[in-house]
Amino acid sequence: RSTLFPYTTLFRSEMMPWSLPDDPDSYIRLIRAVDRPVFGVHLDVCNVINSPSRFYNNAEVIRECFRKLGPWIVSCHAKDLAWVPEYNVHFAEVVPGRGEVDYAAYLTELSKLAIDAPLMLEHLKTPEEYDEARAYVKRVGQRAGIAFA
Repeated sequence: RSTLFPYTTLFRSEMMPWSLPDDPDSYIRLIRAVDRPVFGVHLDVCNVINSPSRFYNNAEVIRECFRKLGPWIVSCHAKDLAWVPEYNVHFAEVVPGRGEVDYAAYLTELSKLAIDAPLMLEHLKTPEEYDEARAYVKRVGQRAGIAFA
């Protein structure tokens, strides 16, 4: 085996709201262009919600991401989005449960993956915010019949 090629590591790319790929279809084009079995998807659904239509229809956006990218998803981020009223569209990251992301849809789709992909909280400011977010995610998961390890 060559030491120049990774055999046990995946390269994960994350969609960002301000660059390409910016939706599941453009991500699939990138996956096909890279054409390497070690290329995986790190999914942050908040980064895909970058327009009013995606914000208001985020449950369907989430389902589309998992339907199209599921075979490549290896990890996910957990955060939430709130729309900040101002002239230009501005979505702010907030603690899960304080925004509008449909966590029941997110957790349901995540639970259907063939692998046990980690869901990682990020960008929170205090330990208390992490506790609040974890409790919210677990509560939504329990209501949806999803067990956590």
